[in-house]
Amino acid sequence: MNITHRVSGIGALVVAVIVMAGSVASSWAGTAEVRLKTRLAGGAIEGVVPSGSADYRERGTRKQFSVQVEDVKLLAGTVLNVTVNGGPVGMITLAAPAVGALPGGDLDLNTQDGERVPMVKKGDVIVVTHGGVAILSGAL
Repeated sequence: MNITHRVSGIGALVVAVIVMAGSVASSWAGTAEVRLKTRLAGGAIEGVVPSGSADYRERGTRKQFSVQVEDVKLLAGTVLNVTVNGGPVGMITLAAPAVGALPGGDLDLNTQDGERVPMVKKGDVIVVTHGGVAILSGAL
């Protein structure tokens, strides 16, 4: 008789966990997501036009902000600064490219990793600079 009660108790616990997980999942699914994306553009550097993108996501208290740059004709290891509306948010160190490619890099900020993610809204301007000179920019 004692064994039957234990099995029933475990079964009730499993059902309770499944119900709780379902309610957490459905409340997470109901949270609206804000997503803003833009392409970053700029002038040629030694005849090569760099490119990039910026992406902002917000859901509840979770926030992510990323900036990617490609085809930047500067030396690997060069540090680029990223700003939102003129305020600094981070740096990108250009990575050594694959053979035949040009350097690129990423800035990835995520509140889940304990990082400070800037608050952004539609129309905010993202600028990537080198030595105080804008090389890429775009508006969300």
